[in-house]
Amino acid sequence: MDGRLQQRILEITEQLAVEEKERLAAAGTFVEIEDLTAEIGDEVTRQLAQHLLGQRAEEMAAVGSHACPECGKVCEVEEQREPLILQGKRGEIAYQEPRCFCSRCRRAFFPSGG
Repeated sequence: MDGRLQQRILEITEQLAVEEKERLAAAGTFVEIEDLTAEIGDEVTRQLAQHLLGQRAEEMAAVGSHACPECGKVCEVEEQREPLILQGKRGEIAYQEPRCFCSRCRRAFFPSGG
């Protein structure tokens, strides 16, 4: 992790410590402090992953069409997205996945962001 990112995380954690002062003060033991900070960290992780998946979905939808992984036919991205809930290590992540439908193979597929 580079120093710039570490500095930004330090700034964010200092801000969170001020905003969550009462909850953090109520945590009496090290285990309680660790549990609370892990809960906060898990939420940051979950929201960042959800944001990144949403950005990738937007990028894939913006391309407009993708080749079917089965037959290679170019298929348009459908207007309606597929709502997905992924179970990650830090909790559930919900987002809307773009999808395509191949009329030749008669199957839906999700374009991959690599």
